[in-house]
Amino acid sequence: MKAKLLPLLFFLITLPAVSQKALPQAQRLQWWQHDRFGMFIHWGPATLTGKEISWSRVGTGKSRYDSLYRRFNPVKFNPKEWVRLAKAGGLKYVVLTAKHHDGFCLWNTQTTDYNIMSSPFGRDVCKELADAVHEAGLQLGWYFSPGDWKDPDCRNPEAEKNKAFENRMQQQLRELLSNYGKISLLWIDYDGWPCPTNPKNVYDMAHRLQPGIILNNRLEAFNPDESHSQPGRYGDYVTPEGFVAGYGSVPWETCTNMGHQWAWRFEDKPRSAKEVVHTLLRCVGGNGNLLLNVGPDSLGQIPPLFASRLEEVGDWIKPRAEAIYGTKGGPYTPAQEYVCTQKGNRIFLHLLAGTENEVMLPALPATIKKATLLNGKTVQFSQTKGQLRLVVPTRDSIATLIELTLDRPASQLAPILPFSKTGSLAYAQKSTASSVVGEFLHGAGSTVDDNKATYWKLGRRSDVNFEANYGKPLYYRTKEAKAMFDQTGWLEVDLGKPQSVGQLVINEFQRKNNPELYSQINRFSVQYQKGNDWVTIATGQQIGDEWRQAIQPVRAQRFRLVIQESEGSIGVSEFQLFPPNNQTGR
Repeated sequence: MKAKLLPLLFFLITLPAVSQKALPQAQRLQWWQHDRFGMFIHWGPATLTGKEISWSRVGTGKSRYDSLYRRFNPVKFNPKEWVRLAKAGGLKYVVLTAKHHDGFCLWNTQTTDYNIMSSPFGRDVCKELADAVHEAGLQLGWYFSPGDWKDPDCRNPEAEKNKAFENRMQQQLRELLSNYGKISLLWIDYDGWPCPTNPKNVYDMAHRLQPGIILNNRLEAFNPDESHSQPGRYGDYVTPEGFVAGYGSVPWETCTNMGHQWAWRFEDKPRSAKEVVHTLLRCVGGNGNLLLNVGPDSLGQIPPLFASRLEEVGDWIKPRAEAIYGTKGGPYTPAQEYVCTQKGNRIFLHLLAGTENEVMLPALPATIKKATLLNGKTVQFSQTKGQLRLVVPTRDSIATLIELTLDRPASQLAPILPFSKTGSLAYAQKSTASSVVGEFLHGAGSTVDDNKATYWKLGRRSDVNFEANYGKPLYYRTKEAKAMFDQTGWLEVDLGKPQSVGQLVINEFQRKNNPELYSQINRFSVQYQKGNDWVTIATGQQIGDEWRQAIQPVRAQRFRLVIQESEGSIGVSEFQLFPPNNQTGR
């Protein structure tokens, strides 16, 4: 059935009998924050080429790519086997790419012929997977791209054409959220352009149709850093992609690959069980989730190497499940060598690196009543005001789990940061900024965490009407899009008390392997507060990977980095202050 001829009757039939209000956010997120580990499935006709889904469309040739579905016949598709492997791997929810950016629909949609029913396979993949997931007692989610690179009406400068596309896109969502039972999660993707419809329309409709549903945060995004760092008005959690975020109080989920691209590719090999487990533990220890992608091949099978790797991961997790599912991250925040989870009056230390028997951690502001390994063997410990010493009798080849039983609920303890590796006076101190793209990962605190992978990024300009740009063909890498964000601003660090500072180190976040994302700070200064005035103590033109300077020592409590001129989409990863003649800061 052609979209233009879609009868009004169909819209009426697929509307729910009763529209309901969304459940409270905390209630909707409860299952997701308990389960922690989900399976992402990127799949479609692109697997016939072994290239990336959607992103290979131009390189493959649009006409050739758009015709792949005519020979897409995954005769070995067995959704129960996918679900069996998910459960075997310890994954608790499943998210399928119902529609990726290429516009191909894996269900029996009435909005376009570009769907699975028009392929030689001719079966509703979404229905069969939904039935299998529900039968197995897992949670089901759809990945859905509001954009459609095949549809010429999508973000068409002619408003009426884009409106026609919006109607088709919203009808697709109605189908997905009305015809497949309970849908627990809607994973909206951002394809580099603003959402082709106002985000509120999608958000409201999703909750009318599925009151308990949760949504990720990509409806509002105008660049990837926004999707990584802020839930926004129409999202429940943030979505760092391809990397583990760190520690956050906002709900977050890393999505990454078990292999080396989102869709299946020829001769791909899965990452080691150790790498997968460490990724999961770093997510859970950071109070987040992991959505691990597995790409089935063009016949519909999860490749044998990936299947066996899932089972290997699940075998490792099973005896340690209590320290992963239903936990929160902390109180120890993630370090390179360890992460920590908590449940009741117990904390679980997961040692990820090192072979030594003696482990030193910052002190716990609680009494430790017992310390044991997974097998119940006692772990000797001693604690002073400044540190906790653990003697680990044996190490696991992947990660060593130590359970500490405390005299109080672990949730009563404030986050405990790792020992500083640099000795910066600014480490973990209170920091603020003139604007931020998002508080998580890219807030002011990202510059005082001894972690160059996180960075402060200036936020949206207050004089730009972002709402007016939904539906526009405005790519985030263009100068026009970058100019919608602040190019000047300040970052302030409060040391808590006056301290003597004689050395400054600033790191600018570098995207060395992607010239299209070029950005640069061109002029800046460093100041300290003296009374009610800010006094400049250093100036520079470019920061680059690292800028450092010794200064005439000053004693002050508050210091500022002032960005006076920049271009592109800058990020400052570290703003470090050291005492005079400090060796670490050199």
